[in-house]
Amino acid sequence: MPVRVALMRSILINGRRVKGEEARGLAEDVGGTDVRSVGATGNLLFRSRKAPAVLERELEAACARLYGRPTEMVVRTAPAWRALVAANPFSEQSAQAPSRVLAWAMRDPLPDIGLEQLRRRSGPEERVERTTDGDIYMWFGQADVAASKLPAGFGLKALGAVGTNRNWNTMMKITAVLDAMETVS
Repeated sequence: MPVRVALMRSILINGRRVKGEEARGLAEDVGGTDVRSVGATGNLLFRSRKAPAVLERELEAACARLYGRPTEMVVRTAPAWRALVAANPFSEQSAQAPSRVLAWAMRDPLPDIGLEQLRRRSGPEERVERTTDGDIYMWFGQADVAASKLPAGFGLKALGAVGTNRNWNTMMKITAVLDAMETVS
């Protein structure tokens, strides 16, 4: 059965922090099997034949039932996840400083106006690139990632876009679990 990668936009929902067991339970509630979480529980891998868009709706509904409100979910097939990883325009920087590269997995491609807004917000050492699939990569250079105006305050929802970011370290951890799951499929 194929593997799906589900990313929660937030692990703080309605004042509650998502716990690993609860997050895995969300995937099980929508019929996912062989469910695994990676990192701070906002990253789920599981087996399902359902389409990503269906899983996004079902996971958000399950989240709303559990927490009283949903958080956005972005779900990718294994090939789509691998395409996101392969599209990294900052591969050299990712090898040298993986915590300084962010990948934004977008539900729909980021519109041009959003890319322009991000580039206007970027500092002198920061770079923003959009992949051909509409996902976003950010390189922070030597700038203070926590102080950057790029991820903080960028209103994807105001642009009609839904996405969530992970640093390159987390992207690789998710990929390692995906590799392991596909090896035993």
